[in-house]
Amino acid sequence: MTAIDTTNVRGERMKRLRQQAELTLREAAEAVGLAFSQISKIEKNDTIYIKPSVLKKFAAAYKTTPEYIETGKNSKPADPHPESNFVFVDTSLQELLELPFIIPSAYGSFTNSCHDRNYGDFDTVRIVKQPGVDYTGAVVLEVRGNSMAPRYPERSCHVVRPVSDGNWQHALGVHAIALRSEMFIIKRIVNNVNGILRLKSDNNGDEMEITLGDINCMWKVGEATFMPAED
Repeated sequence: MTAIDTTNVRGERMKRLRQQAELTLREAAEAVGLAFSQISKIEKNDTIYIKPSVLKKFAAAYKTTPEYIETGKNSKPADPHPESNFVFVDTSLQELLELPFIIPSAYGSFTNSCHDRNYGDFDTVRIVKQPGVDYTGAVVLEVRGNSMAPRYPERSCHVVRPVSDGNWQHALGVHAIALRSEMFIIKRIVNNVNGILRLKSDNNGDEMEITLGDINCMWKVGEATFMPAED
């Protein structure tokens, strides 16, 4: 008789398989060619369709079979494919840190809670903690759109750190900014004088100006945790 896993729905089963394979969301995303926000969604929503070609990649990465992922049947691990391009990183000696993960659809909720920093309702993602780096109040933010490409393309994810309002007048470089008008933008601050900030889009060079009074919250955009493959 074929053993059937009836204790978990597909999403829970996939999350368990990923954890057993000792893969972070980012590592799983790189293995199958998806954004790691999509991996998180798949683990929470069984109605999301997974293409057969992608399902095979999941099976190879998780050392199982496509059928087991979908149904809980036939858990025999898949044989390693001689042409596999997967590279797994040994994180046993690395310290991992779990941070709130802000996807584009959560921008509104994120900015509404930016003052109290109550991020308990958001998804989380594990990153490799770098020695000597401050992660106080940090979150991982997924970029929407390509206005800041090529360094900050759509679907790329970056650690962002809050900037206190007392330091807004000194801010330069790439920042995520929540405006009082409820806009949320990621731009490069190229000039910041007398309370007026000139913002630039890296991709096309478009510029705009805001004042310090327009700002609700601000975060400095830091290191990338995920970069999508080039087209």
